[in-house]
Amino acid sequence: MTEIDLDEKDFKILRWLDREGDIDVDEVSDELDISTSTVYYRLDKYRKQDILSGTVSKLDAQELGLDLTAITEIESAHGPGHEEVGDRLCDISGVQTVYFMLGEKSFKVIAHLRDHDHLQEYVDSVMATDGVERASTQVALKTFKDEERLLVNYDDEDLEELIVQA
Repeated sequence: MTEIDLDEKDFKILRWLDREGDIDVDEVSDELDISTSTVYYRLDKYRKQDILSGTVSKLDAQELGLDLTAITEIESAHGPGHEEVGDRLCDISGVQTVYFMLGEKSFKVIAHLRDHDHLQEYVDSVMATDGVERASTQVALKTFKDEERLLVNYDDEDLEELIVQA
């Protein structure tokens, strides 16, 4: 991991980017009262440090007709081979996130699906995946928080700690 050196100005820029979800250098510069050249320089620095990549708009799964969110806990054989199992799970249609876990379950998978037929196809695909021994799938009834932006999830005190540690 690259050592990351961030100051208050960095966090102002990163919080703005995280909140707005768009990289508009002139707007960042105007709103934060930071010179355009400084914003360009900092964005380049963030990319080189892998803090920032791309420009992604957030799509609404439900508005696209993906009304079911499936959360699957998977048990697989312990030891070598978990990378391959994880890669195979990533390739299943509808899968958004795959975590390799410590504890009783080996993987946690989040998928967004159209309907019950799509859910059945997903479950069948998970169970047919080489290396999967057992799986348990739950369907979310209501989502209280699904925030992909990072810094908006922290209060100012926690963010200040990041600045101090950097």
